Amino acid sequence: MSILVVGGSGFIGSHLVRKLVEIGEGVVIFDLLPNTEPIKDIVDKLKIVRGDATNIIDILHAIKENDVSDIYHLVALLADVSQINPMLALKVNVESTLNILEASRMLNLGKVIFASSVAVYDINNPVPVDEDAALKPTSVYGATKVLSEFYGIHYNNFFGVDFRALRFTTIYGLGKFGGSTGICSMLIEKTAIGQAVEVDAAEAVTDWLYIKDAVNSLLLARKVENPKYRIYNIGGSSHSVREVVDIVEKFIPEAKIETKAKRLFPWPPSYSWLKAKEELGYQPLFDIEKGVRDFIEEARTKYIKHDLK
Repeated sequence: MSILVVGGSGFIGSHLVRKLVEIGEGVVIFDLLPNTEPIKDIVDKLKIVRGDATNIIDILHAIKENDVSDIYHLVALLADVSQINPMLALKVNVESTLNILEASRMLNLGKVIFASSVAVYDINNPVPVDEDAALKPTSVYGATKVLSEFYGIHYNNFFGVDFRALRFTTIYGLGKFGGSTGICSMLIEKTAIGQAVEVDAAEAVTDWLYIKDAVNSLLLARKVENPKYRIYNIGGSSHSVREVVDIVEKFIPEAKIETKAKRLFPWPPSYSWLKAKEELGYQPLFDIEKGVRDFIEEARTKYIKHDLK
């Protein structure tokens, strides 16, 4: 049996498949335009299928031909692209979800684990925001996540598809550049390899989730059987961008980071993940200093083979 990772060569996907290979799982990456660069050292240990998630025939072939048991659904257009191209966002972000759910129903698969987002919430919710808080996305991206979650719960209730969704906060880690929060990763990765960075959201506050904790939550979400909940917040800890700049400069005194306060992030700054702790056993392994330090070491190992002193 194998695990199908739809969007497996993207930012979250490449980190996830690396961990799945490490623990001995059979992994099949499904992507429209697979990028093997982030996983070039393990590409011989998994299978890559080129396909379109908006085409259910491609998904059905990938499942049938690779003896797939469970699916991780990570494919989506990011927030900035979704905002300027809402029709494409509906097709890619939502139609792909429906295709995966329908294929799972038809073939009686195991678990479908969906990467959602805290972009689904009303910005005016009191903090920390839990999963029962009001949903009122301010972006097209957030709206597509709400609709995808709705279909997932519908397929669970009416057809028994074993759907579960993880609402991620702001993920940072090696290889994250796009989207409205790309600066949260770029300020660390670029500084680690000696590049100058301009930060335009210095006073913005968000919940920082290290990619290794996000991957761990995905693994935990697949392990749990007969969950009481189906949707979980997954977060780390809340900090302003300026606080994280200070941490980076603590580790890299020669950092060249220019900070400006041109924008804030349009979502609540902190979240409760008690349901994930209770049912999945989720607990962040990286506080913000540990995450930043590990990220710097990862970037230097990849680019300049230079350990953090």
